[in-house]
Amino acid sequence: MLALERHRILLTLLNETGAIRTAEAAAALGVTEETVRRDFEKLEAEGELLRSHGGAVKLESARREYPATERAEQHAPEKLRIATAAMAHIETGQTILFDASTTALQVAHLLPDRPLTVLTNAIQTALVLAEKPAIQVHFLGGSLVTSSLSCTGWAAEHMLTMFRIDAAYISCRGLDAERGPSEATEEQARFKRQIVECADAVCLLADGSKAGVSSSHYFAKTADVDLWITDAHPAEPFESTLTSHGVRLEVAE
Repeated sequence: MLALERHRILLTLLNETGAIRTAEAAAALGVTEETVRRDFEKLEAEGELLRSHGGAVKLESARREYPATERAEQHAPEKLRIATAAMAHIETGQTILFDASTTALQVAHLLPDRPLTVLTNAIQTALVLAEKPAIQVHFLGGSLVTSSLSCTGWAAEHMLTMFRIDAAYISCRGLDAERGPSEATEEQARFKRQIVECADAVCLLADGSKAGVSSSHYFAKTADVDLWITDAHPAEPFESTLTSHGVRLEVAE
């Protein structure tokens, strides 16, 4: 297969999914992973995509706020595995926070009906938890973001300061090993910055396509993340850089 044809197929896959792993692309094209990596390098140089550790993402994917329904379809099996792994860290009686990520929504679906206090700014997550009477839900209201069906702004940020949060379960648009996690919009980044400041522990729920990606606004330092639950080990030196900042890495089975 000619390089131009491979590039066309790769860009089509990226347009459909927003992100693709090197191994998946190699299998789809019937070529080696090294060939795909060279293709990614060339396409990145031409401004067609953004490479991440283990694959590539559509250039605008890292900087665009996608609708919740569209995000739910991206990397759905990986998100379910990550959400399942997160369940092992949630203890009865805790006060925890879920952001408006679709992975956190998966955790909400999986949570058994047991005594917990859950803060969330996500409408869908609040509705799921409302069906579980043992869970006390506090909705962090504020300015409605229609694309994510969530609230941000001063009111939501102020409500965060009223609680002692044992652990926050959040996602991101990208994770840079040196600079930390980032978000697509200033509003989401500012809200998550407040989450990080208020929570005793920060658990990042993000699949491997986020590794090495930098979105528009950083909201925390790498060292602010206590635990990153993901679906696969990132390539070196990404993982060793994270651990040097004190981040624990857990790969979901």
